[in-house]
Amino acid sequence: MSQVFVGLLIAIALAFTVASLANIADAGDFGFSLQPGRAGDRIASVTPGSPAAKAGLRPGDSIDIQRTLAARVMVVAPRPGDRLIVHLNRPDGPLVALTATASPPAPIGLLVIVTLTRFAFLLIAGIVAWRRGNDPAARALALFLAAYGAGIGIDLHVVPDPNLRFVPFVLVESLFALGAASALAFACSFPPPPPAGVRERLARATPAIGAIGVLLAFAHLFSAFIFGNPGIARLLLITYVVWYAAVLLVALGAFIASYRTASGAERVRMWWILMTFGIGFSGVIVILISGAVGFSQQWAGYFGFTTLFIPVGLGYTILRHRILDIGFVVNRAVVYTGVSFVVVGLFITFEWLLGHLVDRGSSTSVTLQLGGALVLGLSVRFIHSRVDRYVDDVFFRERHAAEAAVRRFARETALITTPGELVRKTVEIAQSRMRLSACAFYARQGEAYVAMHSTFAGATAVDENDYAILEMRTWHTAVDPHDQNSALAGELAFPMMVRGELAGFLLCGEKETREAFAPDERDALGVLARDAGIALDSLRVRIVERELTSLAAEADLPNDLRARLSALLDRR
Repeated sequence: MSQVFVGLLIAIALAFTVASLANIADAGDFGFSLQPGRAGDRIASVTPGSPAAKAGLRPGDSIDIQRTLAARVMVVAPRPGDRLIVHLNRPDGPLVALTATASPPAPIGLLVIVTLTRFAFLLIAGIVAWRRGNDPAARALALFLAAYGAGIGIDLHVVPDPNLRFVPFVLVESLFALGAASALAFACSFPPPPPAGVRERLARATPAIGAIGVLLAFAHLFSAFIFGNPGIARLLLITYVVWYAAVLLVALGAFIASYRTASGAERVRMWWILMTFGIGFSGVIVILISGAVGFSQQWAGYFGFTTLFIPVGLGYTILRHRILDIGFVVNRAVVYTGVSFVVVGLFITFEWLLGHLVDRGSSTSVTLQLGGALVLGLSVRFIHSRVDRYVDDVFFRERHAAEAAVRRFARETALITTPGELVRKTVEIAQSRMRLSACAFYARQGEAYVAMHSTFAGATAVDENDYAILEMRTWHTAVDPHDQNSALAGELAFPMMVRGELAGFLLCGEKETREAFAPDERDALGVLARDAGIALDSLRVRIVERELTSLAAEADLPNDLRARLSALLDRR
């Protein structure tokens, strides 16, 4: 569900980004800035040569604006051609009509930075949601990135109708509130918090915290624009700013706590995440405080620069410290880029040869062009398969080597002569080659399944009526214990089917990189579990045969029992 929501946010952000880029000159300007006051709004500054200056407005003038939604929205986000009526609080008290003109274009450098920031947020959000959608911390991170990317991507001037222009205000404030709550959820769930701790309780409370933020955003916007009550709107705005700053500071505090308790590579990883969010949120906090106390928004450029550090820092941390393996994404991009280069290169080469060897206007040239296009089109599948195979070998060489080692050992299990060695080596190979956090070999004993060898902290026996056990017995496929409300604590359980019965299973914990299992990795582990289960059953049969043979050779055994044992052994 979260992946769908993240995708929806990304689609909204892309739509608004395209619309804002297409209407980049639609920002208007009346030429004055306001400083709210109890007796009315006071003009803080007037731009020379602007509509306000031509109408005679001066700094320090007290004005009243029409008590309509459209007028209040136009003051904050005007478009060229917007008409605003203001009343000057002077002795003569004239009504002044102002028509907004096009505002000076933003510096191209700042525009590029903001656009790149939007796409960087959305790109990383999409990758995280796609590759780690089953991880709560990754879902929270993806939601934060998508909400911020969507909020940055919405241009407040994009809607022509002043009354409907209020909608982007609500969307932006709500998305930033949702993003702040999601950042707190990520800080409280990465790395996984200890049970019953402060971070764990905060993680459970983040939906309520986010709902409070969205309600505060709605309240102060509706008070300011719909109801036109500046006193209450200002109080609600200050409350919202305090809430927002508190959420961000608590999130940073959670990152600091995780950093202090981490060690080794995890500590380095947490340091980069702490620095990323600390620097990235600094501009957000400054902008919020400056807006709440009535300062002009001259910090917009600073805000853009600091938020850009969030996707850049996260991207570096993901790639450098392997929080997320995006090799598959890069693999697909390289494959399609390579195919495009090959196809375009062949087409250009063919056209060049055709132009130098055959007259372009002749029927022979047309025939060769059509034939060449047909051959090239039919060859795309072949070219794609070759490029795909080559790129796959380059990007996934290590993973393919690990899978090959697991499959090779699966065939070797039939040659192991003792159950203890078989069980130990199976767990060792699966955990080391697939880089699992833990692994366990379960076998049936009576009416339960018992861990014969385990690297989990606690591996208790599981009843044969456990939900995950029932699914493996019924469908003979790997199961996720989390989806089955099972007593098993692992990430995936691979069944060991012997003569149609579940003889045991291989329980695998999550990967050390917290990546989802790739289909070929699941297949390799399934083959290992199957062959190890068959090998264990064969060893048990041999042990029983040896014991029966030894028993049949005993001198004091009754003849009738000896005959029956011999008959059983002869049936082998």
